[in-house]
Amino acid sequence: MFTLNFLLISARSSQTIAVTTARHRGTQRVGVKNLKVLLSTPKSHIFIRIIICLFPTVDFLRNLFSKTLGISGEKVLDELTLEGVASYIQSGKCKNIICMVGAGISTSAGIPDFRSPDTGLYANLQKYNLPYPEAIFQIDYFKKHPEPFFALARELYPGQFKPTVCHYFIKLLKDKGLLKRCYSQNIDTLERVAGLEGEDLIEAHGTFYTSHCVSFMCRKEYDLDWMKEKIFSDDIPKCDKCSSLVKPDIVFFGENLPKRFFTSMAMDFPRCDLLIIMGTSLQVQPFAALVGRDVAHISTCDDGCLAFADLLGWKAELEEMVKREHEKINSKAEEEQTAGKAESGKAESGKAESGKAAESGKAESGKAEVE
Repeated sequence: MFTLNFLLISARSSQTIAVTTARHRGTQRVGVKNLKVLLSTPKSHIFIRIIICLFPTVDFLRNLFSKTLGISGEKVLDELTLEGVASYIQSGKCKNIICMVGAGISTSAGIPDFRSPDTGLYANLQKYNLPYPEAIFQIDYFKKHPEPFFALARELYPGQFKPTVCHYFIKLLKDKGLLKRCYSQNIDTLERVAGLEGEDLIEAHGTFYTSHCVSFMCRKEYDLDWMKEKIFSDDIPKCDKCSSLVKPDIVFFGENLPKRFFTSMAMDFPRCDLLIIMGTSLQVQPFAALVGRDVAHISTCDDGCLAFADLLGWKAELEEMVKREHEKINSKAEEEQTAGKAESGKAESGKAESGKAAESGKAESGKAEVE
């Protein structure tokens, strides 16, 4: 059966409107004036992406698909707007939502994206004296010069930032029983902090959550706390077993994406009723090849999610979730800070007591010598 998979583009995405069709097994080209058909073949099925140049009507497109491709032209959205997408969700027909997210959903948390001209990560790496900005995430360069990556990791390490409205909107989709999966290009783990679990997430570019020895003969695994201790002590993480470098399980240029990305993609996308894309310019493959675009809402990611939640009648619930969860994070941080000060105080007190004991011992020794 033919299904239209509608999606929302928010924030740093193109304003081009497009229609993506899925679950059609043919490979025909549609020779129609003002339309350019792009074919891509991710794994088991073909996505046909049609970029609309002169914005034909929805009825025209429906008839085109029906006559030329021999597939059903069933109307899914009443209108190609954010309101139309909200109505589709509220109708009860939309049961499996996939979110695809990139660095743009974390910028309001204080984490820079990669490619913005002045504020992006790649535009601010001069201090590391790299041969080119992307080298900091090149696996061959990392093995020879790990210092720049770990210096950057100290600045961006998970646990220093709070999830955004956008992260909690995705969590709200999960709570409503609508989230099939969240495919993330991000390595900041904020989806996990917001409440998504391993089964909810495909971390396409890996994660800081676990780390492994880079030696193929070893591959010993290390957890987040171990890596954090090494990074913040200014040590280059080395394997306890073989002394090779240990790297967080983020995908560097020159490495393969996790196998789970491909196996889940093949299962999830044919069942997708709605695809929501936020915070990505879709410039990095193979993530970029998965989709086209149907409905565009141009704003910041957080504002887009608030507007979407408002149309769905979820805005108050979303705002309350953000407030409640941020208070929990702040409270935990204060407790950890207090505990850290207490430990530091104990250590200082121990040093002082030790010093007093040493002085007392010297004094006693002096008395004995006088006597």
